[in-house]
Amino acid sequence: MKRLIVFLLLVIIPLVACSEDSATESDQDETNDSSSTLKVSLALMGGPKTPDSWVEDALEEDLSSYLNRPVEVENVYLPGWEDAKTKINLMMSDPSEMTDVIWHWDMNREFNSWIDADIVHDLTPLLQEHGQEIINYYSKDTFFFHWDPDSGIRRIPADVSEPGTMTTIIRKDWLENLQLDVPTTLDEYIDVLRAFTFDDPNGTGQNDTYGLSGENLYRAFAPFFLSHGVDPDSFMVMDDGTVKYGSTLPEVRDVLEILQGLYKEGVIDPRMLSPIEQAQVDEIMANGNVGSIYRWVAFFNPDFNHHVSFKALNPEGEYMPIDPVSGPDGFASDLPADVFGWSYLSITDAAEDPEAVMQVLDRMAQPETFQLITFGIEGEHYEVADGQYESLITPDEMNNLGLGNYNWYVQRKDEANIQNTPEVIDLFNQRDQTSMPMRERIVFFKSLSRPAWNEYGADINTLRDETFWGIISGNLPITAFDDFIAQYPALGGEEVDREANELYKAQEEEYAIFEEWYNENIEPYK
Repeated sequence: MKRLIVFLLLVIIPLVACSEDSATESDQDETNDSSSTLKVSLALMGGPKTPDSWVEDALEEDLSSYLNRPVEVENVYLPGWEDAKTKINLMMSDPSEMTDVIWHWDMNREFNSWIDADIVHDLTPLLQEHGQEIINYYSKDTFFFHWDPDSGIRRIPADVSEPGTMTTIIRKDWLENLQLDVPTTLDEYIDVLRAFTFDDPNGTGQNDTYGLSGENLYRAFAPFFLSHGVDPDSFMVMDDGTVKYGSTLPEVRDVLEILQGLYKEGVIDPRMLSPIEQAQVDEIMANGNVGSIYRWVAFFNPDFNHHVSFKALNPEGEYMPIDPVSGPDGFASDLPADVFGWSYLSITDAAEDPEAVMQVLDRMAQPETFQLITFGIEGEHYEVADGQYESLITPDEMNNLGLGNYNWYVQRKDEANIQNTPEVIDLFNQRDQTSMPMRERIVFFKSLSRPAWNEYGADINTLRDETFWGIISGNLPITAFDDFIAQYPALGGEEVDREANELYKAQEEEYAIFEEWYNENIEPYK
């Protein structure tokens, strides 16, 4: 009986296949015909989300010329952050709503389910044939975080930060007013912060300045933590090769004690100790009553909004970046950014012509097209004089044109981003180098599955934050840190550390396999 069934299948399947091939041959010819219109739908999250905009027409014209065929782009705008994930899930569960390219972020569980359902393409062969710009732009390490030995590459980053995005910023004019040298050690930096607080650096005769201000985040105290070789927000590799949670290291205790003393003196802006909106931090920096802040390199672009506001309020004022200060053991580093990015692009099963869709993404990543859809036309919408970008239109006009609608579609951070002056590009490159010492200590986990951390991490960090901010404010004694360490195992810390060590070891082993894959599947196709 089984032999009869197999025989019938062998006879029937070819007949059905021939019938289907005959029925769809003309459709396939039309789909692959370079003279036919390519229709591509893109899920978009960034920018003003302006429908039927100038930039949409400009992109279609650019793509049509590049691909030598008519191209129609359908923009599908995702809602606000609160509802975007729900919308993405609905789109990915309904073939009639699914876009050719899906933009997504922070949806690892859902992404894995898309892979299991095989509704997102392995991009490896598409990148090999049509993704040269993309594979040349992203680093090998970036690709590692998006590669799986079983499923290949099912997503590419939509936006990856520069390797070093932040820097210690200090008031140059206040240093000059007080005849102080640029600090190079943590002790010198603390002395400067005290002078900026108590020695009337702005010459008003008022007690109206703080030495240090910033966000309600540990990275705002980066000169302190990093000079001690620790990052409270990261898992770190110890000298013996094991991995521990940075918040549990003894160096953190030393830093908290220093910060507690400075807060008590009045050197630290008290607004840092409560949740604070980013816009308020920008306003504090623009007002110019703080001597130092750990903030974005991009601030030093002359047209950066907060820079413009600062100069308007402080015409004689000047901020400057300084190299990271060294701590008691001579260690110095800036804070490294991750290399895997925070948002992603996948080509879905809805794409009738995945190769053409990859060509679209690769074209959007090329410098000239990226600049067109981000800034407009040189001489009409902007100009670049002496290496400095200047917009010729207002922000409202930019929004009306739809400029920025395609933000986070391979958002370039190199020379193609003409908003960055040569000086700022150079500073980004410097911070790439000055963040290297901590990059070699911090673990950037690749695994999308961290059950122990998912189960216990929130409780651990809740107690950590209550303890650390309580110590800095003086509401808790420094011994509260010891209590946190004592409670860490009971909160699930032992399981968290065990998982972290296992993942780190497996990741190191997987990277060796990846290197062979990369050298065979990506390197030759650049």
